[in-house]
Amino acid sequence: MNGIKNFKNMYSILTICLILVGAVLLIAPGIALDVVCIIFGIYMIIYGAVKIMGYFANQLAFQFDLALGIVIAIVGIVFVCRTARVVQLLSTCIGIVMLVDATFKIQTSIDSKRFGISRWWLMLILAVIVAAIGILLILMPGETTRLMVRLIGLNLCMDGILNLVIVIDTVKTDKALRQ
Repeated sequence: MNGIKNFKNMYSILTICLILVGAVLLIAPGIALDVVCIIFGIYMIIYGAVKIMGYFANQLAFQFDLALGIVIAIVGIVFVCRTARVVQLLSTCIGIVMLVDATFKIQTSIDSKRFGISRWWLMLILAVIVAAIGILLILMPGETTRLMVRLIGLNLCMDGILNLVIVIDTVKTDKALRQ
């Protein structure tokens, strides 16, 4: 069980980093998009690897993480290797990734309700918000760069908060299982 606790801590730290990157984009939308693309690509590669490892922890919160982790890591590699092209499609790409992730989290929230987790509704609300912002990013690729960067930042913050709620409420460590 110590492995699950370590994984939960690592996942939480990465999620906090996601929130911080989102906050930076909200506060400073003038950051060059190619820099944002490379940083986000590296983050996605690491985050994808963590999700893949999380799948093998056999916890409810990580039930879709193998496939999602592989997709996120591959998209991260594309972000790093094909930055010029990705910058042109940045809002659409991030919107799609966030929409897919939010869709899985909507299912996790519904499953959480069946497992008796009391804050399932919070997971559901946050997942719907993340999905809505993801849809906006997909539908508004031609908007001004600053608005797009702020929407991306908002989406990253919301997705990070959603990830924290899910990991806190659904990943049970040895101590929590004994109670």
